[in-house]
Amino acid sequence: MDNTSSEASRTITRLHSLSADFGALGGLLSGERPVAGSSSLPKLTSWYATAQGQSAAALTLLLTSAEQAYAHTTVSGHHAMGSLGQLVKISSDITAHVMAAVAMAAEYHRVDGLPDPPTGRMTSRPSVRRHDLDDHLDRAVELIRPARAACHNAATFTETAALRAASRPPAPAEQELGRSTFDIPQPPSASASVTLTALQHRALHLIHTSTVKYSQWPRKRPVVDSGSPERITARSVDALEDKRLVARDFSTGLHAGQRLHLTSDGLQVLRRLGPAPEPGVPARPHHPGPAPVR
Repeated sequence: MDNTSSEASRTITRLHSLSADFGALGGLLSGERPVAGSSSLPKLTSWYATAQGQSAAALTLLLTSAEQAYAHTTVSGHHAMGSLGQLVKISSDITAHVMAAVAMAAEYHRVDGLPDPPTGRMTSRPSVRRHDLDDHLDRAVELIRPARAACHNAATFTETAALRAASRPPAPAEQELGRSTFDIPQPPSASASVTLTALQHRALHLIHTSTVKYSQWPRKRPVVDSGSPERITARSVDALEDKRLVARDFSTGLHAGQRLHLTSDGLQVLRRLGPAPEPGVPARPHHPGPAPVR
């Protein structure tokens, strides 16, 4: 296994581990909530340290992946980088909400220790639950699921990108301004040069008119749900995606299914090609008659 495949394998393993860590953090944040005051600070700061460590791990994975060739030379690599960017943003938001809960608990500890306004005396006030502190923890919990979905997406796209990069023959490096450049695919324009097979044309039409979802589990083949009895192959969808004619909705994870939609180029190509070809009619089975009696 070459260096690129080895690094991709390590990244995928770290992403699955990070997803499990986010799940464990979600269990902690959803459990028994601490009250506002000095007694809550040790537990809250422990949660904050955990969230901060996960955020730093996500950023490290993003920076490491950005140095890999497959991140720049394949469409799946571009999607992997996008998913990692989402992961960094979501994990940072989780950390920010937990940090806000820590700061709020410390502020309540200070306020509860002030003299009683009517009497001016220092009184010992018991720590109580504060709904605005819980609100920050609730928001952090709501972000756990999209964080795990981003981990899943990034791992799947990384695996696909590494496999596609390994299957490509090495291309000669070009010189521009004295530096070697990768053979980065350029987005095609919606012109007469874009050609589609009958299956790809039909798939493009169905994606435009139906709810088509693309799903995949780690180390499994992708599956396309056309939303109708007609079948669309994952190979046709991958070809349309490589041509920048269709895109996915990344707000959901691949395990739940990502809805496909046409890009502006895809709409132009569909208008230029006209009505989609009808699906092939299966041939009637031939039933031979009874054998002649001798």
